[in-house]
Amino acid sequence: MPSKTFRWASPLLLLFLSLNAAEPPEELLTVAESSRFTRTSSHAEVLDLVQRLQSRSARIRVVQVAVSSEGRMIPMIVVSRDGIASPAAMRQENLSCVLINANIHAGEVEGKAASLMLIRDLVLANDTELLQSQVLLIIPDFNPDGNDRFGRNRGDNGPELAGTRANGQNLDLNRDFLKLESPEVRGLVRVLNDWDPVLFMDLHTTNGSFHREPVTFTTLANPNSDPALREYMWKTMFPAVQQTLKQKFGFDSVPYGNFRNRAKPEEGWSNHAFGALYSTNYVGLRNRFTILDENYSHADFRTRVVSCHAFLHAVVAFTAENLPRMRRMADEADRRTRKAFRGSAFVLDYEVVPLLDFVLKSFRFEVTPIPPEEKSKYPPWYGDSIVRPTKEHRDYRLAYYADTRATRTRDLPVAYLLPPALEASAELLRDHGLVIEKIDREIEMKVEVFAMSRVEIKPALFQGHVPIRVEGEYKTEIRKIPCGTWWIPLDQTLARLIPEMLEPDAAHGLLQWGHFNRLILRQWSNRPGDYPVMRVHMLPAGLSRVAM
Repeated sequence: MPSKTFRWASPLLLLFLSLNAAEPPEELLTVAESSRFTRTSSHAEVLDLVQRLQSRSARIRVVQVAVSSEGRMIPMIVVSRDGIASPAAMRQENLSCVLINANIHAGEVEGKAASLMLIRDLVLANDTELLQSQVLLIIPDFNPDGNDRFGRNRGDNGPELAGTRANGQNLDLNRDFLKLESPEVRGLVRVLNDWDPVLFMDLHTTNGSFHREPVTFTTLANPNSDPALREYMWKTMFPAVQQTLKQKFGFDSVPYGNFRNRAKPEEGWSNHAFGALYSTNYVGLRNRFTILDENYSHADFRTRVVSCHAFLHAVVAFTAENLPRMRRMADEADRRTRKAFRGSAFVLDYEVVPLLDFVLKSFRFEVTPIPPEEKSKYPPWYGDSIVRPTKEHRDYRLAYYADTRATRTRDLPVAYLLPPALEASAELLRDHGLVIEKIDREIEMKVEVFAMSRVEIKPALFQGHVPIRVEGEYKTEIRKIPCGTWWIPLDQTLARLIPEMLEPDAAHGLLQWGHFNRLILRQWSNRPGDYPVMRVHMLPAGLSRVAM
């Protein structure tokens, strides 16, 4: 019976009491709960619970995000006060939405259970206070193919069996947010384009440095994202959410990261995820707020699920009060991007610098040097020592290295040009939601051409691709631009995505993923050619183009 299921689990009882909620009926328990946190759910079990929840309430609708490469339907549960089922219906009610995504890395499973528990809470609630000013979009199992490959795939503190990080194509979905090779991420980007969530939240498990807080978090970190949105997250939203999480639910939380030097913790705490290929940075470049939630893998499975569930409640309680203001801020970021992004300085290289100071609840560590003859037995990131936590608690006041200082920038043009033959690349840009036009007659214009002096092919595969790096410089030329050339302007809402994909030396641009391999080396030679994407700094007289 439900009372027997939860009597032993005091953190869950405290959580229900804090929510003024009754214990849920047994048929609405997640697999994690009903197994006393020894198991995680299969995708079929997720779908079964979603169906049972849907039958209980008119507040939820189920929308298909995509079908995985192995044929599994990926559901998105739309939770609203009035049973909204479409973006048009949401906008007609003058509402905005929050998108919560779980299980993108399918071995990192507590977000899957916690997000299902949140849906259940909203189904069973007597009131709709959390839904008065927002719609919640929840994807509990974004990677169903990886989810169902159960095995001893993780080193987390439970459950024993979990899925794999990769999807059915053996792709890491959290590296696919520029190249869009997976049906899962393509489907998610369609959701972003159609529903336009103000806040995107991605739920993960971190398995790094040892500490005592069960919840860690960060936000849009890419240096080319809007700084006002980042500032709001760190100075307004995160402090409020942390306070709610601690005072109402009893859980500590800290910014996501790892010790800069495991052997000397006092040297600082650092975030490493700044690339545009990560979900939360990608969505940040779309001028929307984001949260990367990383639950602490060394905590037991029950603690991870319950603390993640509490964190979700703290976040949606904040957005219930503040989402209209956040919507206005996002709209202002859109206007700034359309008006001022072109011609601004695009950051290509940067150094990581401190963002803030905080106290980390951790341990005293024992450091054992690794003999030189045994270093090959250990991963490279171990360095010269094995560092183990003791049972002695120790708190550290640390600088959090999570901001950036530009070391190399490039002024942006008003538009980029793609040759007519690069239709696949143009289609990819359109899939992101970008506005693309075609030049409808031949025209002579002044352009910038990136003359490559070196093409370097990396020796190791990454996500099924051979990474490519180039060196060179832009040169100004007068060229005849043929009819049918693709015109990608930067005076548009999603313009921050464009240089991330089209600058030749952007860290994760299309060149690095192999989009232009047929063009960057001259045939029968290893001599570099010209990078096929050109830049335009002034609109030429007589330019005629049509929308596509």
